[in-house]
Amino acid sequence: VRELGPITMTNQSFIAMGIAVVVLAAVGFALLRTRIGRATRAVSDNPALASASGIDVDKVIRLVWTVAMGLAGLSGLMYALVTNGIKWDSGLQILLLLFAAVTLGGLGTAFGALVGSLIIGLVVEISPVLGMPGDFKYATALMILILLLLVRPQGLLGRAERIG
Repeated sequence: VRELGPITMTNQSFIAMGIAVVVLAAVGFALLRTRIGRATRAVSDNPALASASGIDVDKVIRLVWTVAMGLAGLSGLMYALVTNGIKWDSGLQILLLLFAAVTLGGLGTAFGALVGSLIIGLVVEISPVLGMPGDFKYATALMILILLLLVRPQGLLGRAERIG
């Protein structure tokens, strides 16, 4: 256990952070530098055009869902590691924060979700240090989301699109 001012870090937290950094770097590298990453981004942007250019859209979608399930399972394991156990409803406690992080970063952008989750995570963890009561840390994160969406409805890294 290491303490830096009001912040306490355990060995499990350091292990989870190390795993998260490695996995994030691997996913970022795969999306930007590999053939399947380019195909994934092409299918995400325009499935019909990707199919016309020879990409097997169904195969890419299956792969993305499979990798997403694996990453969700890994994140559940790391969450259990950091919180010292897990219950059947553990995900419900952070579900609203996950939605806020993805929406804040911009729907449809992987790197937007990363930026949004870093912002929401820092706000949630630092707000008690700034003197806010324990339950208000979630309200603070959601207030940031609401204020940003009023100014930039597509999120931080999302593209403005005209619908209709």
